[in-house]
Amino acid sequence: MSAPDLPTVTVIVPVHNGVDLLRGCLASLRAQTYPAELVDVVVVDNNSTEDVASALPAGDSRFRLLSETRKGSYAARNKGLESATGEVIAFTDADCSPHPDWLERGVAALSAAPRADMVAGAIALRFEHGAARTGPEVYEEQHSFKQDWYLAERKFGATANVLTWRATLDRVGVFDASLQSRGDAQWGQRVAAAGLRQRYAADAVVDHPARASLSEIISKQVRVARGHVDVDLVDDPRIRHFAGVGASHLKLALSTPVTIWRRPPTPDRLRTVRYLGVFTAIRAIYVGQSARGVATVAWGARPGRRVRRT
Repeated sequence: MSAPDLPTVTVIVPVHNGVDLLRGCLASLRAQTYPAELVDVVVVDNNSTEDVASALPAGDSRFRLLSETRKGSYAARNKGLESATGEVIAFTDADCSPHPDWLERGVAALSAAPRADMVAGAIALRFEHGAARTGPEVYEEQHSFKQDWYLAERKFGATANVLTWRATLDRVGVFDASLQSRGDAQWGQRVAAAGLRQRYAADAVVDHPARASLSEIISKQVRVARGHVDVDLVDDPRIRHFAGVGASHLKLALSTPVTIWRRPPTPDRLRTVRYLGVFTAIRAIYVGQSARGVATVAWGARPGRRVRRT
């Protein structure tokens, strides 16, 4: 399509601290090959203690800063949507670096016949030393941000790299602002349930830093596991569901070390041992959160926790 035929795009970037990473993200957005006059960027500060405003490019009116005090990236994205003007809405994260042709490729994937209603682009992990070295990094390399699998098997894309039409959001609604994790999965599955077309774009790429420490990856997985429970309580509020999930993760935790020791993900056996430790810890987190789901179903939702969708 020629520039006059291209849709306008609003990019929404939620942020909580990490100003240096945000500055890199916004620099990548300024360098996009998509026509600059068709793009605006909404940064939504979600209770940062750092000076987020200092990361915005000086003198570039295409970049706006909003604030959302409700905790959570999905509440922040919804805040950005309130003032978004683009025909296309693109989501990425403050610690991501979109490739220069990200918007060009993403919009092309949305617009290609038959027209898609949402696109999940590729997420490339960026390692501190160029390759996975630590156990958490190997775990991320093996398991994280598999956008093509997420879309094919689970009908969603991680919001580090999702593009959609404003019309799609108007039809299926915005994110569930009460969720701290898994809001992207819930939203994508609503798109699929509405019979709308989803597409994976391998050439619309953003880079995402891999988590290198055990504390970082456990913090992430606790949040994701809790998100699984919070979403599943709405979709399948049965004790046997959570018991089955817990049993499957326990089986993985016990059986996978033997399998992986025979075929390690890395030729370095020490890194494989570290990876196995991380893997087993992550499975234990999911077993524990499944127990939380069983308890919540058995004794009712905890006071103050809403388990119904808005």
